[in-house]
Amino acid sequence: MFELFKSTVNKFKNNKENIQKEEINALNSIVALLVEAASIDGEIGSDENKQIENILIERLNLEKTKAVKILEQTILSSEEQIEIWSKTNDIRKKLDYEERLNILELMWEIVLVDDVLDVFEAQLMRRVSGLLFISDIDSGNCKKRAIQKLQNN
Repeated sequence: MFELFKSTVNKFKNNKENIQKEEINALNSIVALLVEAASIDGEIGSDENKQIENILIERLNLEKTKAVKILEQTILSSEEQIEIWSKTNDIRKKLDYEERLNILELMWEIVLVDDVLDVFEAQLMRRVSGLLFISDIDSGNCKKRAIQKLQNN
């Protein structure tokens, strides 16, 4: 899962290779979508913040300090962001369908971590699914898997 981003993170950690600008853009786009999912209801709750941090550390293999720094920077820049099309476009260009499903599942985890799915969150998830060219059935399956993961934690 997220092989492109794990390799990007490893390059970033080791500073052995130049990281492609496109890889950084795609990674930033994923984090931006996670922050958007967390903040769409008006504020980023502590559960949502912690869940994003855990995703960055455990699934994308970032060091804790780097994960916190990236998250803080993304939250600050998200206040100026007015659209998500460019973020989903970056992801759509660089990732295959399965990887886009994984990202959508992560977003579902963020919006569901507080056990409340409000209308803004539901609307965002429908919009992102469409922008990532993910079918409604697959989006529903992502939601089910996200619920399972959250219940098992």
